[in-house]
Amino acid sequence: MSPSGPAYRKPFVGIAQAVGVNLDSAVETFNLTKAYGAVKALDALNLKVRRGEILVLLGPNGSGKTTFLNLISTVLRPTGGTATVMGFDIIKQPLKVRETIGISFQEPRGFWRHKPYHILSFHAAIYGLRGKERTEVVEQTLKDFDLWSSRNKRFMELSGGQGKRLEVAKLFVNRPKVAVFDEPTAMVDLDGKRMIWDRIRALREQGSTIVVATNEVREAEYLADRISIMKGGKEVVTEDLRTLKDSISGGDVVEVGMSPAITTGAMKAISEVPGTVRVTQVSESVLNAFVDRSEDWLPLMMASMQAFSVKITSIRVSEPSLDDVFIHYTGKEIVKANA
Repeated sequence: MSPSGPAYRKPFVGIAQAVGVNLDSAVETFNLTKAYGAVKALDALNLKVRRGEILVLLGPNGSGKTTFLNLISTVLRPTGGTATVMGFDIIKQPLKVRETIGISFQEPRGFWRHKPYHILSFHAAIYGLRGKERTEVVEQTLKDFDLWSSRNKRFMELSGGQGKRLEVAKLFVNRPKVAVFDEPTAMVDLDGKRMIWDRIRALREQGSTIVVATNEVREAEYLADRISIMKGGKEVVTEDLRTLKDSISGGDVVEVGMSPAITTGAMKAISEVPGTVRVTQVSESVLNAFVDRSEDWLPLMMASMQAFSVKITSIRVSEPSLDDVFIHYTGKEIVKANA
């Protein structure tokens, strides 16, 4: 049976929505803080997750991503501040929050002798699925996550990747209004990663708001509507990927080939084109221009070259990577930060 079949439930509609409350955001934090003694795992965080988006939290280990997810899911209680999930306060209304949100933990959770089929069936029962509907949803979810052949293995016998897929699959049984994933593809092979990413995107299309914590740049690029870069328990910046890349001064590199050799006048003219941060000569006929927003810069550069007896023979543009963005905002390479 396909996910659109009769036994595949629509996302849970929160009580706040049912009574007509106008919610601007799915999750909103208000100076949300979690301290362990003198150490603040989360430090007065103010962050909004828009309804219907996939927000990816990107940061090294220890940046506060998991703490944030556990706080908004009411697994942990904050030291200071608070947050709302679909309008429900995590401190004053934790039961309402739990009806609205679901979390897939970083480490797969299950009793050693329980089997995937029974784990998902139990999870489905908690959310009110009964009889044939529960059976169909559980069976389809096991097949969707390539767990059907392992459905009767004991939890302790599952590989790391199988255990992780099972942990993620729990949220696809009940499809919560807000679905939270902590490193959803850790321990999963490349084919499994793409499958999980596609499932998460489909879950968003079916009405859920998604929050993903990761330290994988590729995962963030594939999934995110917006990316929130975190460091030291704080949000550094939250924007869509295009805006983040455009925010780096001189982040776009334009390699320009000319014929005949590049003249001093042409170099000077290009360096004066609006949006140029710096220009370096690579060879007699090739230069690199480090610019803001190459799509705006290129027409201006071409116009400026009309006054010179040179022919543009080649143009190659490379934009900053998400690694470059991360370094720009945190001063760290994310790979090294996670080592």
